[in-house]
Amino acid sequence: MPSWPKILVLVMLTIAGLMVATTLGSGTAGPERPGYSADALNSLLASMHEAYVDTGNSQIKLQGVASSGEEWTRLLAGFRDSVADGIDLSMEVFVVDTGLPLDDLCSRMFAELIAGRVSFGQSGTNFRNASRPVLDRIADFARDCRQATIGITGHTDNTGNESYNRTLSRARAQAVADYLLEHGATAAQLQVSGAGSEFPVADNATPQGREQNRRIDFELRTRQ
Repeated sequence: MPSWPKILVLVMLTIAGLMVATTLGSGTAGPERPGYSADALNSLLASMHEAYVDTGNSQIKLQGVASSGEEWTRLLAGFRDSVADGIDLSMEVFVVDTGLPLDDLCSRMFAELIAGRVSFGQSGTNFRNASRPVLDRIADFARDCRQATIGITGHTDNTGNESYNRTLSRARAQAVADYLLEHGATAAQLQVSGAGSEFPVADNATPQGREQNRRIDFELRTRQ
């Protein structure tokens, strides 16, 4: 058993032909605290393409995107060695390697991202609690891919007139955008629109169909 603290979660994403070459930014460890080296942590964060760290008296939680290689391995090992016994180190880091642009990485991440749907009650703009895990995954993606633009399109069933439905659908999309903003996305990343009832995915003649049509669609878009 290694002497350094237990790694709770380490997500490894290896995509052939992929290397992130652009620094998106990094977190900072702040002033020195007992239990670890702030210099070692800051060096590790600076080597990452996107990094978020939360430190406490007995826990360090690190999230972000890093490139594999000797430098990353050396800095990670150096930080681990600096962490005192009794400090819990938790990591959720995408580690990528080799040679495509960052846009391709984000596109592939987005394609695997959405499992589940964002749904609403009739005539309301409050999404159901079951939708929160989907929105949290979108927020995580937005933080890791700061250059990405996410289209958020609201849809309704065909109850009511279409002018009302378009207004309602955009309000639903805005409610989703507001949630993402509260959880780390930036306004520049989000494009909000409402399509009303124009594009159903199910039969509006049934309650189940109308429920499915009250939804949000997400699209990864290229910034102009």
